[in-house]
Amino acid sequence: MTNRSLDACLRLIADRHRRRIIHHLRHEANGTTAFDDLVDRMHRRVPDAKAGPPQDREALAIQLHHSHLPQLADHGVVEFEHGTGVVRYHPDEQIETVLDSLPEEVSPPNP
Repeated sequence: MTNRSLDACLRLIADRHRRRIIHHLRHEANGTTAFDDLVDRMHRRVPDAKAGPPQDREALAIQLHHSHLPQLADHGVVEFEHGTGVVRYHPDEQIETVLDSLPEEVSPPNP
């Protein structure tokens, strides 16, 4: 997302799913994860009272695959290899600075 405006950065991370994707990938040892592992991890998150009931896993997977990952990929923040299911993070200093300034979201303990 090099040379993009702050407004574009804020629009990209305005959605909690995209923030959670980036958060998960930032904390992976090599910045990569399998798509199914990402879906499982996000599906197991503690429900947010403001967001309503937990989302169905399949619906979440479709949303990530067809909406959130493509938006992140369009901005160069992630690379999603459809054939292998690998999601790879490409660090962006502006996005990381903004994310680091936000309060941490609640997540369940790692299995």
